[in-house]
Amino acid sequence: MKADHGGNMTQAEDILQRIWPGEAGQRAYAILLEWCRDLDHRDSYSGQHATLSTEYGLMLARRLRLNANAVAGLWVAGHVYDLGKIAVPEEVLRRNGPLSSAEMVMMRTHVTSGYGLLKDWPVLRSSPRWLSRFVLEVVLHHHERWDGNGYPKGLMGEDIPVGARITSITDAFSAMILDSPYRQARAFDSAVREVEAHAGTQFDPYIVPRFAALVRVIGREAPGWRELVGGKSLAA
Repeated sequence: MKADHGGNMTQAEDILQRIWPGEAGQRAYAILLEWCRDLDHRDSYSGQHATLSTEYGLMLARRLRLNANAVAGLWVAGHVYDLGKIAVPEEVLRRNGPLSSAEMVMMRTHVTSGYGLLKDWPVLRSSPRWLSRFVLEVVLHHHERWDGNGYPKGLMGEDIPVGARITSITDAFSAMILDSPYRQARAFDSAVREVEAHAGTQFDPYIVPRFAALVRVIGREAPGWRELVGGKSLAA
């Protein structure tokens, strides 16, 4: 784990090292990285935007003054929240153009597929309940909407777990500013305004202005951007 997100990030590292000490931690991290590589091999876009989304999520958690447990949970969840896309047909993941209605239904199953894969993962099952619950909530609910029109459960407002509310914002924003198989990256400022425009409908209206302020300050200096795209596929 990186330790460049402030004191809570260092504390989160300590928490995970206590939960998964020594070889257990090495095995857990190896599995997480293997899953990330597998998803990236099937769909490099999903792997890239999940990585960027996680970087934003960790910084946003610090700005929201969430405790170290939440930061640790976001770090783990960031590696696996799109894992269910492994079960989505590759031709759908790599579709060069908009998805059909049937394909969109397939894509939406990734949240329940990911939840099903992870709830029986021995490493997560043997972890403290707060960690497994946090991670599974992010995986299952990161496409819920503040107004209740999301999926898979149609949760509304603060009934949506906070980790999922954070990830829904960072996931959407990261998706907008990276090229995908079916659309070009949006300009940075345009993506920020799009997130702001959906505060109170798609996104948590309390978190959105704090996220917008964060990304306007850090701009293109978010950790991981250069590694992901080499500065070439981000819109100006």
